[in-house]
Amino acid sequence: MLSSNIYHKEILRQAIRNAIGGKPRKILATLKPTATSEEILEALESNYGDIKSGECIMEEYYKAKQEKEEDISAWGIRLEDLVQKAIDRGEIQTHRREQMLRTRFWKYKEQRTQ
Repeated sequence: MLSSNIYHKEILRQAIRNAIGGKPRKILATLKPTATSEEILEALESNYGDIKSGECIMEEYYKAKQEKEEDISAWGIRLEDLVQKAIDRGEIQTHRREQMLRTRFWKYKEQRTQ
């Protein structure tokens, strides 16, 4: 929404501020009243965001198994999320994404059928 420029930045900023409640709302008190949407989101991410290293995320990716009650598409989405986090942290390059997912998916499926 921020990058689409469909909504005026001031309206988005106010909507973000209004949507935040509870403990995260205290973070808003530490920001200047004119803080941009990006600054608000950055402050929230630094306090509540995922702090796992790229290496930990890759370990989680390679150890990921389909849970008993998890359908195959949910497992695939979970793998995609892990790969995207690894990309965001610079652990892997974007162009490797599809091949990694394809290889992991089919390799795991082969293991389950044996």
